[in-house]
Amino acid sequence: MFLTELEGASVEYKIFGPARWPTDDFKSQVKALAGLSDEQQNALVQWFLSTSNYDLEMSSLPAEIVASPLLPQQFQEAAEVVRTLLDNWQSYELELPEIERDLLLLGCSQEEISVVSKMLISLSAIRERLWIGAREDLQQVLGLPTIADVNIVWNARPVFGGLPYYFWSDTRDEGSYRRFLGLTYLATLEIFSADSDGQKQRTSVQMTESQFRRLFAGMKRASEQLDILKKHTKSIALDTENAEKSE
Repeated sequence: MFLTELEGASVEYKIFGPARWPTDDFKSQVKALAGLSDEQQNALVQWFLSTSNYDLEMSSLPAEIVASPLLPQQFQEAAEVVRTLLDNWQSYELELPEIERDLLLLGCSQEEISVVSKMLISLSAIRERLWIGAREDLQQVLGLPTIADVNIVWNARPVFGGLPYYFWSDTRDEGSYRRFLGLTYLATLEIFSADSDGQKQRTSVQMTESQFRRLFAGMKRASEQLDILKKHTKSIALDTENAEKSE
């Protein structure tokens, strides 16, 4: 448990769970969150309410955040704090006064606590959805490495009558390597993967036009299968959710 001294008494933090301590960065980020202007706070709240993907490891900022008065670093840090508070609120089945109490222990003023509390109340309806999404994200990174990024680059490669070097002897047309016959098109598929420990790997392969189109068609069929799978398993998810609610 987290123990700290407040007016000579031992107290326990609620929002961090057992065996975890608040970091100095988190303390400063909470205060920075509370110091956002009303317009910046509203932009942050609206993003949380409108999105279904709370992953902050995004390659580019959402358009609505780019157009807002939030700076990129402000958004990243503030969104991380809000996401943590909402997740732990749901995960540890806390009451809002318990979160406000912990913010006081972190050194926040009553005014700062009021600002953060107001934002949390505005987002209380999505905290279960965010919590479930975080568990789904966890399952998606456990086990085998996952794809972090993919690049496909097309190249036009020249075709000559022969290779510039030989592994065999061919005296019939020793100058054929100088004959330009045209172009062939090859795609380079570059896959970046990472495991749950953050170890990254890059794999590159080349494909002909026909191989690329076969891959493209296969991905389209796999997408159709995913839609069918989701349709058939939707009832299972609903049955599970209803069973949990009836307990």
